[in-house]
Amino acid sequence: MATFSPAPTSPVSRLLVAAVLLLAAAARLPAGSGEASPLVGIDVRSSVDERWSGVHKLGPIAHGKVYGIASISETPSQDKLARPVDVTRLARQLRTELSARGFVEIAAGQKPDVVLTVHYGRGFLRNPYTDGMMLAETSEGLQTATIIMPDQLFRQRDAGFESKLQAAQTEKLFIRVTAWKFPEVPQERPAQIWQTTMLVDDPANRDLNELSREMLAAGADYFDRTMKREQVTVNPAERKGQVKLGPLEIIETVPKGK
Repeated sequence: MATFSPAPTSPVSRLLVAAVLLLAAAARLPAGSGEASPLVGIDVRSSVDERWSGVHKLGPIAHGKVYGIASISETPSQDKLARPVDVTRLARQLRTELSARGFVEIAAGQKPDVVLTVHYGRGFLRNPYTDGMMLAETSEGLQTATIIMPDQLFRQRDAGFESKLQAAQTEKLFIRVTAWKFPEVPQERPAQIWQTTMLVDDPANRDLNELSREMLAAGADYFDRTMKREQVTVNPAERKGQVKLGPLEIIETVPKGK
């Protein structure tokens, strides 16, 4: 009859068993704060600034697609990013997405049509779903919302509005690209032309270096475009989908001679 030894006799065997038990125990533990949640989508918010003369809308500032990058900087936050961002790599990724959409970087001595500034970091951004609400805190510290715009009343009746509002209220990891009119004179006041922000959840456990390429690719489709919705959610897996057509091949299903 075969017998079972309750403990391995050799040091190597004891070490292997200890490693297996440790891995098994770790597999039974619930996911901790150090494990990033699945990346189900990248939220994109984009707007184009309109010019006004009193109550009359004049439309956006006319401009070309020759650009210059003025700065790429981290937005200060009490909580640090998971890892420092490689700014040189981020700039290269941005240039790639801009080039793919017809933007041209300035050459030496050339004047740009737009000047870009880039901010990245983590934090609580403005919630676009609360536009049209007046927020106030009660004496108990609870926040209440009063609808003051008719459009907001209709938006709140949309399916899933409440869940979107709550999701937008959480802390985000973000990249924001803002385009400015190139000043014609030194004293000219900066005029914003358009702005696009890319966001993902769970900033404490995500490395922006690993996500920046996908975030910029998702947002670049909306550069210099106005959204009619608060934001759109882009699924990275769906953006990668491709259909490849191979050579046409005719397969005979009826034997020859029949």
